[in-house]
Amino acid sequence: MHSTYVLYNIVPLAFLILLVYIFIDVLLDYFRKVEKSAKKRVMLYSSIFYVISLVQIKLGGFTLPQNPADNIRRFISTNDWFGIFDTMHFNISIWSYSALFYNVILFVPFGIFLLLLFNLKSNKKAISMVILGCLVIDVARLLLGWSGFTITISNFGNKDIIYLLFNVLGGVLGIFLVKYAVNYIHSYKLNNQTKIEE
Repeated sequence: MHSTYVLYNIVPLAFLILLVYIFIDVLLDYFRKVEKSAKKRVMLYSSIFYVISLVQIKLGGFTLPQNPADNIRRFISTNDWFGIFDTMHFNISIWSYSALFYNVILFVPFGIFLLLLFNLKSNKKAISMVILGCLVIDVARLLLGWSGFTITISNFGNKDIIYLLFNVLGGVLGIFLVKYAVNYIHSYKLNNQTKIEE
């Protein structure tokens, strides 16, 4: 028995909802007593879009619930635009050395946004949050694949554990990139200030 179902790319719809949210947020600034800074606003909006993209890439799109008895599945894709996310999902899902690299790069912004948005001072707390975030994403992928809501596999193998470790590595790399950049900027300003005083 064939089961025909639609594969939904969430990025276009979520992006439109994000645009509406941005418009409302900017509009509400006229009525607020305290305005948000432009830096914080850009950081928040870009982090939301990153999370939307990350969910699409890791899960590969959402489908309608399927009949578990169906052995063969036929896809009708709604991939009209933002098709790059489907290509990226394919590239991070297959077993290859480039997939390991993609899994690291994919989570570098995760560590960066985590540190900048929550202003975490402790390295242990930041790394713990990266590990927790990566575990939540993989458990969600596993559960949604098992229930038939996504095209991802419903079992967890050695490849997935290795990819999870590389995801964590990418997030930790993002944290240390921010820490290094902040320390470098701070020392640069300090050196300039001492030169001016001399």
